[in-house]
Amino acid sequence: MENLVIKVQSRETVGTGSATKLRAHGRIPVNLYGPSGNRSLSVDKVDFRLLSKKIAGQTTLFEIETESGERVRSLIQEVQRNAISREVTHIDLREVAKGVEITAHVVVRVKGESFGVKSEGGLIEIVVDQVAVRCLPRHLPHEILIDVTDLRVGQSVHQKELPKYEGVSYVGDGDLVIVACVGASKMEETEATPEGGEAATA
Repeated sequence: MENLVIKVQSRETVGTGSATKLRAHGRIPVNLYGPSGNRSLSVDKVDFRLLSKKIAGQTTLFEIETESGERVRSLIQEVQRNAISREVTHIDLREVAKGVEITAHVVVRVKGESFGVKSEGGLIEIVVDQVAVRCLPRHLPHEILIDVTDLRVGQSVHQKELPKYEGVSYVGDGDLVIVACVGASKMEETEATPEGGEAATA
């Protein structure tokens, strides 16, 4: 992937009023956290939208460039959106120091058509859509790709069975179910929303 760079500006004032004014001028408030100190910044919303398209949901390192030309390698930690419009309202970034191990959440994706889907009428369920890994920045995978070709109904893939990547270790419970092949009726039960279910949050 190309070296990704996005320009940012410093924020002199913080708070709800300041953030509202920024958004009115097409900018998004950003907080950068890291070893060189925490910073209050902002980014053009169009620039961030373009960056998001290039990243395409993957866990990807990129650089932010300040007004002075300083570049800081970063990783998206959290993106907040308006519950109704889905517009990005705030971004948290984490500074990534060269040569220092990081813990990051990496998206889970599947490949292949499983036996359980093809021959047993099952469905593939991604139980956990991100897993925590620990590694040096240069070894950070963009995604965890799981081959489900041999998975039958009733079988699952646990964290300890995930693909091995150079220099990468998984963090957490090795027995955690990441992907499962379930019967169609079971999947329908899982997806059913109970009365008075969870509401969207801002």
